[in-house]
Amino acid sequence: MPYSRIIAKYWELFNDGKQPVEGDRNVKTYELAMTLRCVCDYSLERMLSVVPNYWGDGAEAATEWRNTIENALKEPRKGMPYRMRQVLQALHGERVFEAAGGTTTTPPPMPERLPRLIALLTRNVPTAYKPAVASAVFPALSTHLHGVRFRYWDNVEHEATFMNVLVGRQSIGKGCIKKPIELIMADVVERDKVGRAREAEWKRQNPSGKTKAKDPRPQDICIQMLIDNLTDAVFNQRIVDADRNGQRFVYTQVDEIEALRKVTSRGTTDEVLLLVRKAFDNALAGQERVGADSVSGIAPLRWNWNASTTPPNVRRFFAKGINDGTVSRLDVATIQMCDVEADDAPVMGIYDEKFALELKPYIARLEAASGLIECPSAKKLALEMRQENSDQSRLYDSEAYRVLSYRANVIAWLKGMLLYIAHGFKWDKTIADFVRWSEQYNLWCKMLYFGQQLEEELRLEIDIQNASGPRNLLDLLGNEFNREQYRLMRSSQGKAGDGESTLRTWMSRGYIAYDEVSGLFHKTEKYLKR
Repeated sequence: MPYSRIIAKYWELFNDGKQPVEGDRNVKTYELAMTLRCVCDYSLERMLSVVPNYWGDGAEAATEWRNTIENALKEPRKGMPYRMRQVLQALHGERVFEAAGGTTTTPPPMPERLPRLIALLTRNVPTAYKPAVASAVFPALSTHLHGVRFRYWDNVEHEATFMNVLVGRQSIGKGCIKKPIELIMADVVERDKVGRAREAEWKRQNPSGKTKAKDPRPQDICIQMLIDNLTDAVFNQRIVDADRNGQRFVYTQVDEIEALRKVTSRGTTDEVLLLVRKAFDNALAGQERVGADSVSGIAPLRWNWNASTTPPNVRRFFAKGINDGTVSRLDVATIQMCDVEADDAPVMGIYDEKFALELKPYIARLEAASGLIECPSAKKLALEMRQENSDQSRLYDSEAYRVLSYRANVIAWLKGMLLYIAHGFKWDKTIADFVRWSEQYNLWCKMLYFGQQLEEELRLEIDIQNASGPRNLLDLLGNEFNREQYRLMRSSQGKAGDGESTLRTWMSRGYIAYDEVSGLFHKTEKYLKR
């Protein structure tokens, strides 16, 4: 990593991004040199080639600059300083975003040429919104598939389950996905109207508590479009009906992700997280009841959905599901502030009958597909991306990226398989490029919103520590403290000795770090998050 990048990040973290100026350049340069010397092998020659001269030209300025560096090198060596660890940690985070093809503020760019179906569905939205729409349409598109299976490169069979979360600040235009989805789901909505009418008529003729024998509920009722206010009985009935009538998906669209809690009677986030895990794997779901009037049935959970939310809400909602496989099963999209001018309201195109007619052949191909479908080109691409992800995770030293990449690869491959069907069982470069971008985009969004917490939780898994004993004393200290404050705390607790061994223990366990420049101990993020 270039020293210039390390120095730039150092000033960003410890001097508000400003370089030293007259009045503080001696102190600031000395502190910088103290921080850098461990990665320069304590070599004066290397330090002189790395540390900038903030004094300007002239012999006197050069002497002052050199003396400052020499003074820093004369200090006792104590390993990597706290500030250097902070800088490297921040740079590591930036490199993870680079692994996904973007930067810390910009997601990977969409391919210039898109598959025909995606080009159609994104045609009526501004450029800044195209990635969000291109990701969000897949749950609705997949709901038209029924009885269709795909075999992944590891020979595990999958169905095209997509659960899309669109994240963006308030009033940024997350509603841009609604109209394309409405057009995609139009025929399903019409079928559902017939099913709902038949169900209502059956209920009218067979009211609850009726003494005579009930007419059996029609077995061919299938309602795929779910509202966001259901009981367990209704949700399970819809799942069983969809399976019985062609192994179909049910679908939910909500404006705010919290509304997903209402798809069952329990109304909890934990229940939603469990359903997400089951849905991705098409695991069995349902309920068994002994009562004659009770809904009873078990079927594979085929549930696609779209939800929108804000960055703080998405972290809160999935806080307990980041390291249990829930988040990795999601397809995450975003609308970034940098992509949209604060005062610019998005102007959408018109979705008219002509648009619907252009969309119709793609929907018809999805509806007509059945059975096990394979595409050698898609399989080959999935294997290539798997190896690329493995190489990237090692290159950027990110365990979170590695873990998230497994299912991101599956999700992107499933998108490719769906597009393969929709385009008449034809594969081309536009589909391949879109699949590769889609995986990178999904990973970039997940690392943006969940990466830091996942990295920390994965590290804790590897290095589980006994939190008793010395940690209790550490709780009595502030997040920053010096040796004198530490000794006063020990004395107040009746502890004898200087406590240096306890400090060494805390440091070895990663609870605290020492900043040589300021002479302060800092509680680490690892400790504060426990």
